[in-house]
Formats: sequence, structure tokens, C-alpha cells
Amino acid sequence: SIASPAHATRQGRVYEANVSSQADASTQAQSALRQVLVRATGARDAANDPALAGILAQASQYVIGTRPASGGAVTVFFDGAALERDITAAGRTVWGVERPLVLIVLTGGPASGAFESRRQVETIMDSAGNRRAQPINVVRPEIVGLPSAGDIPPDTALAAAQRARADAVLVGYGDSVPNGGPWRWVLTAPGVSETWSGTLEEGVHGAADVFARNAAVFAAMPDVTVLVEIEGVAALKEYVAAAQMLETAAGVRSVQLAEAAGSRATFSVMTRGGVDALLSSLTSNPRLEAIAPKAGGSVAFRLRP
Repeated sequence: SIASPAHATRQGRVYEANVSSQADASTQAQSALRQVLVRATGARDAANDPALAGILAQASQYVIGTRPASGGAVTVFFDGAALERDITAAGRTVWGVERPLVLIVLTGGPASGAFESRRQVETIMDSAGNRRAQPINVVRPEIVGLPSAGDIPPDTALAAAQRARADAVLVGYGDSVPNGGPWRWVLTAPGVSETWSGTLEEGVHGAADVFARNAAVFAAMPDVTVLVEIEGVAALKEYVAAAQMLETAAGVRSVQLAEAAGSRATFSVMTRGGVDALLSSLTSNPRLEAIAPKAGGSVAFRLRP
């Protein structure tokens, strides 16, 4: 069998953090670990969670190295495996380092303003993404073929994000911002549809909250193997695209090619959540059309061009 390609670029930088180089080693370790616990658990208040206080008190024992960073800072690196073990032992869920890449599309208000204000906007969002180890890519709508005014249909936005090799799309509508109002956020991903209002930071934090919460739900479920047939995969490009769509579906742990015959490929998908959850997640992908299985698979799809 052939394992699907890894998404190294979607690994969040979870188990490292920058802190002041002026503090002593113990203070550096604790300060850095406070950041890391938020990233590792997906909980914004993890650094103040009594269940994790014992881990924080022993911060230095998890440090595996440091190196100088820019701006008078030092990067502290932690033993991720040891932290994951102890976080789980403390009764908290670990949010895995493989995370969905979120394409953030800003439209209206300051999103269409001068470059300086645009750069400030992106700096704020990048900082929030770093605090949560949530991979993001902030773009203007026209760059990905989306309208720069008016509401964008969620399926249209997700299709544009997937063409840009992202796993989810977060559209921020800033029309009310110049008058002191909040941004309006719409998050769309396979099996995910959420809306809320808030600041630029709340856009990124809200998306991270959703994905961390979903990860916790799936983590509590047993692993099951599902055979997924996909028609329309005649060339290597289609095989890769199909594997990536399966790999990024909610709850999926691994994807392997089980059989290939003509333009049909059957993948063995290990997932948490079962057939129904996988089917729901994949059906929301605009490039996949559900069809009846023909070769013994549990579910089947046709890959649209």
C-alpha cells in the first residue's frame, strides 16, 4: 500500500515559544510553557488550568533546548511527547500538531484600505495565529478569485480555499468596522459551518477554538477503518488530490491506497467518528459527489474536475 503525502507545512509550531532572554532559565521555562500549554491543549485558559498546574510548576524538566531569537528573545524547545503524556494523564485533551491550514479572506472596511493598514491587520492576525499554533494565510479576495464586496457563498469560499491548498476558509466582513463595529466572521470547512462577531484576534481565536473542540470530540472516539472508493482518479494528480481531501477530513488519522483499477481508487481510511461522520465531512467538499459504492467500499464519491 502507498501512504498519502504528509502535510509538513500544516504542522503547528506547538512545542516551542519565544520569551525574554533577560530572565533566568527557570522563569524562561515557565513563561514559555504557559504559551505552549495553550497551543498543545487548544484551550485559551490552559495556563491557568488547575489540572495543569503541576506540569507548569515543573516546566524546566520538559525543556530540551534553547537558542537565541531576534529582538532580545530566546526560543525554548520542549519535549512534546512528555508533555502530551502528562497533559493526558492530567485529564486534558491534546490537540495534535497536524492542524488545518485556514485561508483568511478579508473583505469590506479596512480590508480594502491602504497597504499600511492592511499590513497592520495581517500582523495582528499572524500574532494570534502564532499564539494558538493555528496555521493561517491572509489574502485579499481577488487573489483567490472571490468578490471584494458583498457576502460570499460559503461553498464558493471553500472551493477557492481548496484551490489554494488550504483546508478551511474564514471570511471576515469588515463593513461595520470603520464605524466602530465588530468584524463578522464566517468559518467553513468540511463538516464545519460557524459564524461569530468580534475583533481581528477573535477571528483567529474563534477558528482555533472550533478546530480544537472538534479534535477533542474525535479524540474520545475509537479508531475505525473505512474503505472509500473514489471515481475519476486516472492520473497521479487526481490520486494526490483525492488522498489530500481524505486526509484533511474531520477525524481522519491516516489514509492509504488499498486498490487502483482504471479510473477508480479505493482508499483505506482510519478515522475517528465512524462512517457517518466521515461521509458528512466528505460530502461537504464541493469537489466530491457522493455515488453508490461498486467495489465493496463503505462509501463512494466521484472526483469533480
